[in-house]
Amino acid sequence: MGSAVAQCPHGITSHSTGNLGQNKLGYSSRCSKFPCQLDFARFGLLHQGSSAASSSDHSTEFGRRINAVPDMDDMFWDKVPTPLLDMVENPIHLKNLSVQELKGLASEIRSELSCIMSEKPNSLKASLAVVELTIAIHHVFHAPVDKILWDVGEQTYAHKILTGRRALMRMMRQKNGLSGFTSRFESEYDSFGTGHGCNSVSAGLGMAIARDIKGKRDRVVTVISNATTLAGQVYEAMSNAGYLDSNMIVILNDSRRSLHPKIEQEPKTSITALSSTLIKIQSSKSFRKFREAAKGITKRIGRGMHELAAKFDEYARGMIGPQGSTLFEELGLYYIGPVDGHNLEDLICVLQQVSSLDSMGPVLIHVITEDNHQDAECNEKIESDNPQEGMITSSYDDSVSSSVQTRTYSDCLVDSLLMEAEKHKDIVLVHAGMEMEPSFQVLQETFADRFFDVGMAEQHAVTFSAGLSRGGLRPFCIIPSTFLQRAYDQVVHDVDRQKIPVRFVITSAGLVGNSGPVYCGAFDVTFMSCLPNMIVMAPSDEDELVDMVATAAQIDDRPVCFRYPRGAIVRTDHFMHPGIPLEIGKGRVLVEGKEVALLGYGAMVQNCLKAQALLSRLGIEVTVADARFCKPLDTELLTLLCENRKIYSGGQLYYPTATSKTGCLRNN
Repeated sequence: MGSAVAQCPHGITSHSTGNLGQNKLGYSSRCSKFPCQLDFARFGLLHQGSSAASSSDHSTEFGRRINAVPDMDDMFWDKVPTPLLDMVENPIHLKNLSVQELKGLASEIRSELSCIMSEKPNSLKASLAVVELTIAIHHVFHAPVDKILWDVGEQTYAHKILTGRRALMRMMRQKNGLSGFTSRFESEYDSFGTGHGCNSVSAGLGMAIARDIKGKRDRVVTVISNATTLAGQVYEAMSNAGYLDSNMIVILNDSRRSLHPKIEQEPKTSITALSSTLIKIQSSKSFRKFREAAKGITKRIGRGMHELAAKFDEYARGMIGPQGSTLFEELGLYYIGPVDGHNLEDLICVLQQVSSLDSMGPVLIHVITEDNHQDAECNEKIESDNPQEGMITSSYDDSVSSSVQTRTYSDCLVDSLLMEAEKHKDIVLVHAGMEMEPSFQVLQETFADRFFDVGMAEQHAVTFSAGLSRGGLRPFCIIPSTFLQRAYDQVVHDVDRQKIPVRFVITSAGLVGNSGPVYCGAFDVTFMSCLPNMIVMAPSDEDELVDMVATAAQIDDRPVCFRYPRGAIVRTDHFMHPGIPLEIGKGRVLVEGKEVALLGYGAMVQNCLKAQALLSRLGIEVTVADARFCKPLDTELLTLLCENRKIYSGGQLYYPTATSKTGCLRNN
């Protein structure tokens, strides 16, 4: 780590060279820059209690502490100095900072985020991109009186740091720690809970209308991302906002990313000094008044003149803004942009001018940002600590690809789909949700003309798959369990009611660890099983997953779904084999016993096998059965298990109904 000089009370100066203690706790030192001067009184490293202690005692104590392994609370050992950030405990402390100080604060937040998130397998790109935007918003507006809504949780890390949660950032997505998203139960600065995306404009509009009805004057600001704009709810909300004409601000954080390579190859939107000047004119109060006055004059002259002036205005604004910007004007929002999302002067100027307008209606501010944006100083610090790695990126994709590869259920699914797609040339794959898992990128590269990633547009994905099926293809619709909830009406109306054979692959089913309750796939078994024509199944291990892919590929008269959990497969020595279609509605017995029967479904079968192993040591003979299908349920297997045994179920199955029909409940 180099050398450091520490100055502390009683005139003691300690020089330390090399590693300060052993890094036994596994802290990352990739961003570490040990400060040249440490104020130990602040961090409480020295005991200040007894005044009778001699200087030698203090020297001994200091020597012991300076060379000790850092405690969990001594977070300063693993970060660069942040003097400006140390003064900011809540957004009100930003109000009196100069623009130059705000720029320094942005650099410190970016360094802090890089250090904190360097070992967490969560996306850091979005939060690095909006550091300046977050600072500008909290500098201009007065949260929590003004309502600030964020559409995607990954954008909110800088927001959490600035709103009093800095000390808990290392506990993000851990027990008793911070949520990875905004949460009303976590902070008064989180006006609305997010996670699935595309809901902030709708919620913000509701808050704006409620404010108007109550006669209040607070501001409503919603921040959306370009990934969010793939979802239809955003445009529904914008259209309604344009009609209601209530004052609210929508900030589009355009990180210049797109799901479609053809779009990414087009020239990027450039921001020049001229466009920056035009943006400030657009957002000024005088320009807005002039524009409204011109509208009123043309209306009095006549309808023809008014329509001509409106067309000229649309053409002129289209010339100033990027391609497609007039779409927001057509929806009824006043468009301002594009604004450089890393230029604090422009951001603050535009936000101040927009916030000063009393009757502005809905406004959309188009902000251009860059993923992993780093200032030169931060880049130099990070690269000096990581000469081989360069800039730190802690995105899900990067962390998975750089770590030791563990074979997952998704890997097994991809291999199985590759085999089936080679056999059946009419198989097509539709993926919905946020960022794709790295495993699915193999499918996208192998079958570029048969793989469709629709992003955060789950409703479209389901009906799109139904259309592909009606066109004579075999669609596999891959959706995480929690996102399938958003498309349930399409599953019911467009697929199941019409008995269209769409094959739903439900990923991330069950508990999902540190992603929290927002992403838990807890309800899909229940809401899919109640549909009259749906076949519902779940594999107990990777071999059954392969067989269920083959089973789904063969079903051509009704819809089918199967779920699998996030994480590693059961066996590390798994060998891929061609899938064998299963008999619909038939389970299997894995272990025979005479006293107790355990019936599992999906991943719960593995728990049943573990319980059987424990009970067998106690001399209890246990039968373990794998239901395989939740619908149709294997009632013959249930009857067999109930004979002269006590039966226990694992998983979400409707055993009371099924067993009562066969009379098994009376036997227990």
